[in-house]
Amino acid sequence: MAISEQKQSFQLHLQDLTNRNASFLETIYALANGHLGVRASNPLQGNLRLDEGMPGLFVNGFYDLSHITYGESYAGYPENNQTIAQLPDPRYLVIEVDGERSDQTTFATRVVDKNLDMETGLLNELFEITTPSGKILQLSLSTFASQADDGIYCVSYTIRPINFSGAVKLYKQHPYIDQVFTRDGDIRAVSRNNILDRQFLNADFPAMQITTQRSQLGLVLMWRYLGEDSLVKFDRSDGMPKYVMDLDLQQGLAESFDFGYSVGRIHSLMDVAMNHTQYLKNANAHLEHHSFSTLFTESAHKMQEFWHNSDIRIDGDPETQKGIRFNLFHLHQSAGHDGKTSIPAKGLTGAGYEGHYFWDTEMFMLPAFIYTDPQMARALLTYRYHTLDEARRQARDFGLDGGAMFAWRTINGMEASPYFPAGLAAVHINADIAYAVAEYVQVTDDQDFLVKMGFELILETARFWQRFGSFGIDGPQGGKFVINKVTGPDEYSAMVNNNYYTNRMAQHNLRLAVSYAKQLKKSHPSKLEELGVTEKELQSFTHIADSMYLPFDKELGVKMQDDGAFNMEIWPFDQTPRDNYPLLLHYHPMRLYRHQVNKQADTLMSDLLFPADQDIEQLKRDFDYYEPLTTHDSSLSRPIFSILAHRILAHHKAYRYIAESILTDLNNSQGNSQDGVHVGNMGASWMEMTLGVAGMIRADRGLEFHPHLPVQWSALTFKIRYRGSQFEMHITRNQAHFSLIEGDQVTIYCDGQEVALSSKAPVKRMMTVNLTEK
Repeated sequence: MAISEQKQSFQLHLQDLTNRNASFLETIYALANGHLGVRASNPLQGNLRLDEGMPGLFVNGFYDLSHITYGESYAGYPENNQTIAQLPDPRYLVIEVDGERSDQTTFATRVVDKNLDMETGLLNELFEITTPSGKILQLSLSTFASQADDGIYCVSYTIRPINFSGAVKLYKQHPYIDQVFTRDGDIRAVSRNNILDRQFLNADFPAMQITTQRSQLGLVLMWRYLGEDSLVKFDRSDGMPKYVMDLDLQQGLAESFDFGYSVGRIHSLMDVAMNHTQYLKNANAHLEHHSFSTLFTESAHKMQEFWHNSDIRIDGDPETQKGIRFNLFHLHQSAGHDGKTSIPAKGLTGAGYEGHYFWDTEMFMLPAFIYTDPQMARALLTYRYHTLDEARRQARDFGLDGGAMFAWRTINGMEASPYFPAGLAAVHINADIAYAVAEYVQVTDDQDFLVKMGFELILETARFWQRFGSFGIDGPQGGKFVINKVTGPDEYSAMVNNNYYTNRMAQHNLRLAVSYAKQLKKSHPSKLEELGVTEKELQSFTHIADSMYLPFDKELGVKMQDDGAFNMEIWPFDQTPRDNYPLLLHYHPMRLYRHQVNKQADTLMSDLLFPADQDIEQLKRDFDYYEPLTTHDSSLSRPIFSILAHRILAHHKAYRYIAESILTDLNNSQGNSQDGVHVGNMGASWMEMTLGVAGMIRADRGLEFHPHLPVQWSALTFKIRYRGSQFEMHITRNQAHFSLIEGDQVTIYCDGQEVALSSKAPVKRMMTVNLTEK
């Protein structure tokens, strides 16, 4: 590929998009770094209701509480919502021309161009601004969220008068705190406002202490001019700290100004109130004596490291190539890496789903990090460990005498879903976390994490299943362990008995606890003693796992989604208008619950995660039964179907799912990208490439690959980290090439052939496997 073509595949131009809705563009071009995220809004908007957008700064894990009001409140219901706070927009600028200010009267703003360089993380934008008197200015913005220092966000302005010469005054200020805007009619969107407190701090630059009222959190935010221009003056004469630029502009000539924001760490309100001077000093140290250029160079270098390890190259399909890079870019910049935060379902690109963390992190996003950035994966799992006490407390509140019951949707570890049938009842999240822990340990061999945190997560979730389920009495359940009144991955089937996916994951969870307990009994026996593990408990885990009831229809030869699913009528798809999707926005939940209709992959998720459970004929029967029932109303659905379609050798169908799912946000396929990107889908697109096209399976003997390249592509290339080594896989039509990049050796398998790569034998650093015809 020519250099220009390679560079172009990292560029996201406005011309690439058909949707020009302001809120949509804010999301698509949002920038983040795991700690903070900024939407690409109209820079003159701020908190003014001038546009349809939702501008603002979001800090991962910085939230406030609001009381949940129930018509009928029962024991154990969550008391509070948790909503990510919407902070002042760092892009905000006030322009004054002829005595008229853009924060007091409407200045027409037209988006001329936007381009995101995903390779470096730099966003360039061009706006045309028309004053009420008809004077036209061109405003250019260059912005980035630092990948080298996650407290930093920088913005560079260039202003040029188009049809006049004369005085223009600019103000860089934040006189108010932004609030979350509401959008009615979509339960996936934010429905509450935050009321935040702000106190300006005494400094030689604008700075404020921002605190929440109910969650009692606080942080320090400050901004500095990154230059020495005498035209930029710091002013706090009216009690509003700001920078003022008093300009005398000439038609066609431009002036530029660079600013850097430093967003501090999250602390308790009392801590910030007592120590804000020190926190302000720390924040300032991130920007003092730095320029926009030097800060950007450091950030771009970190982006280069990310792409070196995580890039996926597709030859022959430019649209999909750009789509996968867009997804990887947002996945990377959305992940909290401090061990105290995770990945909000909408990343840090908006307030959709209120900034909550779901099972999406462990099951759809974590695999990409496990195999490309293990350090990040460990941090994300550490978040779950830090909320383990809340999970234990929730289990006790639920009435269980042991174990941990993790929240379905949360920021602080406590349940925040007021609708338990599609929230707390999705107890499979406990086994999902255990599955993710085991996958991380098995791929990285991080025994330190296993001993310090991982085993305890697996053990406490196993204890949950032991207490939550029971042994059946009659019929096919007699003597079997059953798990009743739960909700599986498919939220259109709530409060069912023996959801196949849930039961299979619980079985796996219990067996993991036994397996790792046996391992630690030899290497760290004191750990078992510390956690109160007994031989009797492990025997109970084994008995329950061996007795787990997994519903199966012998006549159809298909795994049953739950005990009663096959007794319900199929949803009348042929009578459902296209405009009535997603169904959850148009039909009462009880109507959905009474039909066979799936929002997303459910039973098929177990087929994906446990490939050894079935042969290809069983997988085909499962796939063929559930595919017509699935609406894909969840963005998490199509990637799973894509991977499984590859496994049953339905390659054309697999590619169709890939083409649709990878462009979910760029095409706004779910209709709600204006509230933030679908990061779970973005993580799953990595899975489509590796588990799907490359056919990667984590088997007992190691990693196995069964690749099949779509006919639309000429090659696929990606890197994998496995047990301390890194290798690259390059797939062409008839061959798979493997190259050892780091580490001493790695042994994998491709179409049944052993691939042994070793640094000690140079000839074995690279191997080529001729692929069998599928």
